[in-house]
Amino acid sequence: MSRVDRVSEVVQALEDKILSGGLNPGDPLPSEREISTQLGVSRTVVREAIGRLAGLGLVRSIQGSGTRVAAPSGRQISVGYQRLLRWSDCRLEDLAAVRLPLETAIAASAAIHRTEVQLASLEETQQTLGNPAKSLKAHLKADLDFHAILAEATGNAMFHLVLAPIQELLIESRRQTLGRHGAALAHRHHADILAAVVAGDARLASQAMREHIEANFQHLRAAATSVDAVLLGDQPQGGDTIQRRVKEFP
Repeated sequence: MSRVDRVSEVVQALEDKILSGGLNPGDPLPSEREISTQLGVSRTVVREAIGRLAGLGLVRSIQGSGTRVAAPSGRQISVGYQRLLRWSDCRLEDLAAVRLPLETAIAASAAIHRTEVQLASLEETQQTLGNPAKSLKAHLKADLDFHAILAEATGNAMFHLVLAPIQELLIESRRQTLGRHGAALAHRHHADILAAVVAGDARLASQAMREHIEANFQHLRAAATSVDAVLLGDQPQGGDTIQRRVKEFP
């Protein structure tokens, strides 16, 4: 068996153990010596395999604590999205359009499954977003946290894993729109969404989120020239709407 094959074999063995729950997030990996002995490979092969696992986001090295299993993350998806945006004709507006069916579904599900603790957390983000004395950085975090908490409130972990990378890539656009339009509009939209979620009204929550995403899309288009120039080296095309981008969705 070649060296490359041996490394791949060790990667597969450790990945299977992590994904099956044999090793949980935060657990330390066995030492290089232990893995080497158990799998009958050299420590150099083990080292390379652990490097690959780190690249996959499955493990991370902590100074003084060795290598530990990483918590589930959408980071690798985010990196993939970033490459797609840079290497294709996709633009931030295209990614923003994906939010429409995704986040309207999240809002509807959150209205049904949310807990009192999550409602309190949503209200905390509103207090920050509604305070004009807070910094742009604080407003940006509150905006992102609001959507992340809604995804958590669905009880469906896939929503958070899919949404988080999109949110990360849209941070710059949010900075542009909040900086240009202020936080008051986002605060008002979030208030409508939160009221529907508190009432447990899935239909109204979905509708309020749709209106919020539509407004965000229009603001994003207004800021697209500067954002695209920095991130994509591209210019927005006129005559487009989010409705047309996602017309295949109900």
